[in-house]
Amino acid sequence: MKKTAVGLLTLFLFGCAQQLPVDDEQQTTAPVTKPITKPLAFASMVTATEMKAAAKAQTAAAKKKTSKMHQQALVKKNVATDKITASTATAKLASVDHKKKASTEKTTKDGMLVLGHHEWVLILSGAKHVSAYIDPNSPTSRIGVKDVVEFERDGDKWVKFIFQGKEYKYPVKSWSKSENKKRLPVVSLRTKLGDRNDEVEYQLIDSGSGVVLGENFMRDVAIQNSQRQYVQPRAK
Repeated sequence: MKKTAVGLLTLFLFGCAQQLPVDDEQQTTAPVTKPITKPLAFASMVTATEMKAAAKAQTAAAKKKTSKMHQQALVKKNVATDKITASTATAKLASVDHKKKASTEKTTKDGMLVLGHHEWVLILSGAKHVSAYIDPNSPTSRIGVKDVVEFERDGDKWVKFIFQGKEYKYPVKSWSKSENKKRLPVVSLRTKLGDRNDEVEYQLIDSGSGVVLGENFMRDVAIQNSQRQYVQPRAK
């Protein structure tokens, strides 16, 4: 056993002796990359004065923007108001002022009556007021009556008719024609309107109703304000 151990040791030593020495020049080493370092860049310091100036400039810009927006809003508002004033608003205000003044004006400066599109009248001996339509475009006045009958008296033409349930007889002043060419008698009837008491010529409309006061009544006596009605007080 000792011989075996001695033999193994001998072989080991022999193998070590056969290895070649390592040449430092033949030995290669991996290059080591050195890290590249850059100089640190420091931002310039902002002073308190500069910060205050920047804040002041920002505030001024914001105020300027707000002021501009406010002016634009005012311009739009003014334009809209002008449009309204130029159209309906002015007309309405003028109408209101006119009505307010007209409510106390029953005559003009020249003493002429101011009439609305309707006025209360008393005709003949009637005690019942009639709502008369004022029509300055009609050359004649008209009145609706019932049962018109022509007759002669002392060689003159007369008519009898019923108005407000009462029979009247009047001489014919003239004759006129209706739109359908029918001959109509014209008579002069006592008419009270406000403070006036006049003889007014009317066309008698058989089986008609209502009263129309035309230009023959208004001439040199009254003017019409069609925006009003019943301006004159009821006659007594």
